[in-house]
Amino acid sequence: MMREVDLVSYLPLFLADYRETHVTLEAENPEFLRVWQAADRVLKNEFIETADEWGISRFENILGIRPYEGDTVEMRRTRVLSRWHNEAPYTMRMLGLKLERLLGGSGSFSLHPDFEDGYGLLVVIYSADDSQVEELKYLLAAMLPVNMAAEIVYEPVTSGLRVYSGGIMEQGDILEIRQR
Repeated sequence: MMREVDLVSYLPLFLADYRETHVTLEAENPEFLRVWQAADRVLKNEFIETADEWGISRFENILGIRPYEGDTVEMRRTRVLSRWHNEAPYTMRMLGLKLERLLGGSGSFSLHPDFEDGYGLLVVIYSADDSQVEELKYLLAAMLPVNMAAEIVYEPVTSGLRVYSGGIMEQGDILEIRQR
């Protein structure tokens, strides 16, 4: 929301001819531009999605998050977003939505619950990038019940991989021929 600052354009016609007023307002244009830039920065830092590094650090301070040394602003933003939006109840569907938000898409992971033999959950991440592993561990610890064990597996995916699949289904009837 950057604005073009031109204070001279606001002068009434009878003052536009005076050189002193014109020069004074031209000198004040950069100051008003700085005010608009500061106001724009404050407005952007009100929201997590548009916050800069200073704004993200304020949200981290509110949530008690300590950034890691090699984190980018986007990594810090996703960490803040995942902890900011805590919707209850904690279901498998909500866990899937949180993982989509954290990992960047529904095709980047799969969930395999095992409720037959015990309470376990296998989370398969289809990426070799493990930069979000600490946030993933935090999310699973916060959302899963204490008696459920979670296992995280990283499956690297190559870009040139092609998967072909198919299936055949056949149906048949058995006829018995009897003599009367």
